[in-house]
Amino acid sequence: MIVPMKKVLLLCLMHDRVNALQKLRGLGVMHVEVESLADTEDRSELQMLLSGIERAAIVLESRKSEHDKPRDELSPKATYKKVSVLLEEMGRIDKDMEAMRRSHEALCPWGDFSHKLMQELAGKGVHVYCCEAMETPYEELSKNADLTIMEIGRERGTVRFVVISDQEMSAEDLPLAVLPKDKRLRDVNDHMKKLQRRLKQINEELDYLASHAHQLEHYELEIKERLEFLTTRDSMQSHEDIASISGFVPVKEEERLTASAEKHGWALLLEDPGPDDRVPTLITIPKVFRFIQPLFEFLGISPGYNEIDASVGVMFFFVIYFGMIVGDAGYGSIFMLVTLIARAKLRGDKYKMPLRLLGVLSASTMIWGGLSGNWFGLSAPGIEWLTGAAKNRNIQFFCFLLAVAQLSMGHIWRAILAGKLRKILGQLGWVIILWMNFFLTLELVVDRTGQFPGFMLPLYGVGAFLVATCDVNWRDPSEAFNLPFSFINSFVDMLSYIRLFAVGMAGFYIASSFNGMFASLLESSSGAWVILAVVLGLVVILFGHCLNIALCMMGVLVHGVRLNTLEFSNHIGLTWSGTEFKPFKKNTISNKEK
Repeated sequence: MIVPMKKVLLLCLMHDRVNALQKLRGLGVMHVEVESLADTEDRSELQMLLSGIERAAIVLESRKSEHDKPRDELSPKATYKKVSVLLEEMGRIDKDMEAMRRSHEALCPWGDFSHKLMQELAGKGVHVYCCEAMETPYEELSKNADLTIMEIGRERGTVRFVVISDQEMSAEDLPLAVLPKDKRLRDVNDHMKKLQRRLKQINEELDYLASHAHQLEHYELEIKERLEFLTTRDSMQSHEDIASISGFVPVKEEERLTASAEKHGWALLLEDPGPDDRVPTLITIPKVFRFIQPLFEFLGISPGYNEIDASVGVMFFFVIYFGMIVGDAGYGSIFMLVTLIARAKLRGDKYKMPLRLLGVLSASTMIWGGLSGNWFGLSAPGIEWLTGAAKNRNIQFFCFLLAVAQLSMGHIWRAILAGKLRKILGQLGWVIILWMNFFLTLELVVDRTGQFPGFMLPLYGVGAFLVATCDVNWRDPSEAFNLPFSFINSFVDMLSYIRLFAVGMAGFYIASSFNGMFASLLESSSGAWVILAVVLGLVVILFGHCLNIALCMMGVLVHGVRLNTLEFSNHIGLTWSGTEFKPFKKNTISNKEK
């Protein structure tokens, strides 16, 4: 259920705004609306600090620590400083190393020589120049009897050579090579080795600090909380001696906010949200169904404030779709085992709902896989309806039955909430059309007997009449123009549910194919080769089933989620355009998580 909201305008004294915000955060009931922000130095510094912490956390999370527990105690701040200093040094080393590589690349063809020695020779009247030129200019220069020329090497038509002269010469006289000044190849190599040793030490220190990664996580939460406070402070509007802040509060929390305002001397303006207000959405899901919340958080979707809360309906059908798409009781058993192990290892509250969702999805997969007799791509006893000769026909029938049930539920839901007889009749018309689409789909896709029910066409007419007269605003040209396409789309949406059958069957055949490859390896081997065949076969089986599980998960995201967030949402009138209600409050980390 979507919780009703009140629009809030809170006024306090300008000099007391920080204290007022602290009290408001302690109350934790108001979603603050941030429209414009004042530029402040402390917030900018905190944003830079947060960016640094996030970068340091990513670096540590990407490294595997050999230490389960850190050997020394470091505060989160000290951990960040250590990591930050190491990363800055690593950045400087990378730049220095790149400069050394360029110097090495330039000096290597010339070998190891000393610029200092060349300068000393020049002081005694012997001038040595490193040059490079194409072959033709080089040949012409080599004919000069006043110069001593020594060829160093050739590469891709370019000649490198040394010119020795008793006269000082310039770039106008010679094709001088561009070389690093005052750098010697031996010194460059030594410096690169030194940098590599230090880089290795830094990586070892970062690998060790990976055992402190959890501290950075908590430090990041702390800084985010401080940044949220400063952002809220900077969003307050100034009216000389008065500061104001606006937002939304749940109607059920209105009394608490009012009581706090009276206690602290704030002025409040509470009113119903207008049609143009961006009202955040707060959903209260019954406790037994609350495990579906992690799915919405993962997808980042929320219904609009004025839309229907279909979370329970989405949960019910998504669980079924997951089981049908994965469709393997063996895979479901693995998921359930992982869930049980994770529940034993992970004790924090933040893991409770995701693990409960995984457990329900695992059970759904085991039930469907067991009923259809599918265990790791191997056929096993199941119920006759899903394993017999007509199993494909029955599964397709069940897919379309789910389609008409879910899509009809969307329109029935809208009819219940509509309250007006005309709107109810319009939604009833869509339900009739959907059920006629169901019978049409059965005939075209499943049975293919060419015998359409006699009641189908008359009821199509009744449904179309109700929709046209009760659900379409003929004053809106776009609605009138789109009506024929809406009828077509309702049939297409019904057909979309065949993907449950297709994807589930594809998963079974992929698993079965890898099992067949294992069997072929065993059949084609004999003697001592059997052991090798078994080893290779097990590798093939492991790789194949891991790949199939990954494809099944992709299938759930692409198809299972789509049926709920697109086809079903279109029929129930959901655009998922809402903003999640996030109250301005102080976040606390439990001792267990610390």
